This record gives sequence, structure tokens and C-alpha cells, in this order.
Amino acid sequence: MAESIQDLQAKIMSPEEAQQMFARLGELTLDVSKIKRKFLNCQYGENPKQALDIYLPNEGTGPFPIVFYAHGGAWQHGKKDDVQVVPFIDGVNRGYAIVSIGYRLVPEIRYPDNMFDIKAALRWIATNADSYILDASKTALCGSSAGAHLAMMAAFTQGMAAFGDIPGAKTCQILAMVEQFGPTDFAKIHAHYDESGFPRIHVPGTASAVDLMIGTSAETIPNLLRFYNPIDCIHPDIPPILLQHGKHDPMIPYQQAIELHDKINLITGTKKAQLDISETFMHADPGYARKESVDRIFGFLDNYLK
Repeated sequence: MAESIQDLQAKIMSPEEAQQMFARLGELTLDVSKIKRKFLNCQYGENPKQALDIYLPNEGTGPFPIVFYAHGGAWQHGKKDDVQVVPFIDGVNRGYAIVSIGYRLVPEIRYPDNMFDIKAALRWIATNADSYILDASKTALCGSSAGAHLAMMAAFTQGMAAFGDIPGAKTCQILAMVEQFGPTDFAKIHAHYDESGFPRIHVPGTASAVDLMIGTSAETIPNLLRFYNPIDCIHPDIPPILLQHGKHDPMIPYQQAIELHDKINLITGTKKAQLDISETFMHADPGYARKESVDRIFGFLDNYLK
């Protein structure tokens, strides 16, 4: 039986609640004033959005292992120097270089151009690594929300020309990943919401951020979603990945992370995927920047980059 309008509306988070959720990001501030060695707005492409920021440890001669970060914002918003990078910026105190990637946004472009930007940034850093005392052979690719989606797609398709890699081109080799509250299977998002019973933001039947990102309704192209879905791009050689998600996320249901975790470990035959599910976190929750979460991130990365 189809749900009534009243039943459906009861599952939708109100605009006021959504605003309060995102306002919590105001608890965080990005302060890089104490990072002495940084290179900002390095252009890896012609578009102003195709730029990245490089933060180096204050001490040491390097070359430093690299943690790349791609910001969220529904593929339409966000920037490389906003507070979303806070959970990762502490890496400079742990011997890592942090590279925050800017990329072109919808509606100026559509997927996969934004994912191709991530790969272009990886190539630019590999080509210029010596100039910034970076170790392109020891890199991790991380992201939040929409940025997590792009990071997963970029990492899971390393070396594939159909997904924007250039045969023979110098690029960074991704040895590990951290994804935070990113979509992994667009075909199942609404089913996962129904399963969890938690409120959602998107109203089924209306254009979603995913629809805007791909330029059509995702529901009309189920056969093509495998080119957008990280879960359809899993293979035995993908990098190890830490998945962080919160049960009260109203934008991307936490079952997306669980489903990806289980399928990765099934296909790889190893424990390449690790799961970190919070009982309380919402989307883009400032809790991801707490010490215990940051320690979990870099404890995981240390296993592969040091």
C-alpha cells in the first residue's frame, strides 16, 4: 500500500531541524595560523575551483606521506578551506602533509567531471611532489559526504581509463581511504531510510542532489547507476577503507556504510573495510572532529602510510 502524504511527511526533517543540524558546524573553526609551511590555492587546472591547499608539518625534511581530503556540499557547495577539513588537519602534527582539494561544482559541471578533478589533483601532486617535499608513493584519499563519494569513486577506479585515468601518466598511488557519511548506493537510499525509521531530508519524488549531479533522475537509469555507485565498483584491489557514519544522519542513511563494508570484505576476502558507526552523530556532525574520532582516523592511516 502506498504511503499517505501524512505518513511520508512525518518522516521528513523540517527545514528548521535541518538548519539547526548544519548550524552545529559552527562549533568548529579552521585555524591554520600555527601551520608555518603551507601553500594555498595551487592551481591544478584552468578553472578557479581546480585548486588545492597543501599543509606541511612545521618540522622535518620529508618527504611526507600525504592525506588528501575532498569536501562535501551535495556536489553543489563547499570549499577546500571550510571547517569540514578540521578532522583531518591535525595530521600535520602527526607527520602527514594534508592536501585539501577544491573541485568544480554542480551546476557548472556534472558527474564525472568532479571526480575527474580529484584524479587531476592526484596527478598534479605526483608531478610536483618534490617541490613540496611530498611522498606520492604514500598517499591516502579521504572525503566527507559528496566528497566521500567522489573520493571512493576515484580510488576504486584507479588506473581505469574509462573513469578518467590517463594510461602511463604519473599519479599518486592511494594506499588507504577514510570516508565520512558518503553515499555508496544511490538505488537503495530511500529503502535504507525506511529500514532505519529515522527522519530524512529529501522528499521522495522531488529532484535530489543526486539527480542534479548526474543531470537526470537517478530512478530512471538504474542500469547506469553502476558508473556512479561506489558499491558497484568494488574489486579485490581497492585500497583499505575506514567508513565513519552516524545513525541519526538524515541525509545519507547509515546502512549505506554497513552495506559497503560488508560487500568490500566479501569481495576482497579480507578485512579491508573497517566500520565506525556512531549511535548519536548526525550529518557533518562536529563530533567527527573530537579527539577519539581523529585518533581513530590516523590510527587507521598509520597502518598503511607509516
